[in-house]
Amino acid sequence: MAEPELRFDASASQVVVQTRAKGMLAKLAHDLSIDARDASATLRIEGEEAVVELRVPVAKLEVAGVLKGGDIDRGVLSRSDKDDIQKKIREEVLRSGEVVVAMRASVGGSPIAAGKRSADARGRIEVGGRSAQLVSRADIDATDTRVTANGRVKVNLPALGITPPKGPLGAFRVDDDVEIVYRLAFGPA
Repeated sequence: MAEPELRFDASASQVVVQTRAKGMLAKLAHDLSIDARDASATLRIEGEEAVVELRVPVAKLEVAGVLKGGDIDRGVLSRSDKDDIQKKIREEVLRSGEVVVAMRASVGGSPIAAGKRSADARGRIEVGGRSAQLVSRADIDATDTRVTANGRVKVNLPALGITPPKGPLGAFRVDDDVEIVYRLAFGPA
């Protein structure tokens, strides 16, 4: 039996980049939550494997707010602060039009068979012509018409040739590892 064709459901999906501050004065800096707006994804089934490709336009990375524990405080940063951070991300940190993540997961059996399960996923991230390997654990929830994958993946900035941004006088910097938190939903075509 042929697998159903599933299309990316942007309205039920979310991709967020979380950064952490490190260094002598890190307590004065902010851990950030950055929304990846207008992300797109494809899902391809190859036997017992699911292959997902995620594309995030760098121009659509928007600072949502400051991470405080597990919550996002959207009122700490001014609009001007957010704009400055977003400009730095685009022009100094990523210097690319797009971030591409390609992951492959094997779940034993059809990746989109109804039910809940977890799968180890491996793949690559590419930014500005440089790439690095990724590993993630995805929690998959599938019904007859919808598949949703939730998980987190650490991305090492230096592995991509990216120097983590620093604060004034180097008093703090962004940790080498940022985390992408994702919920990718696919529904009927």
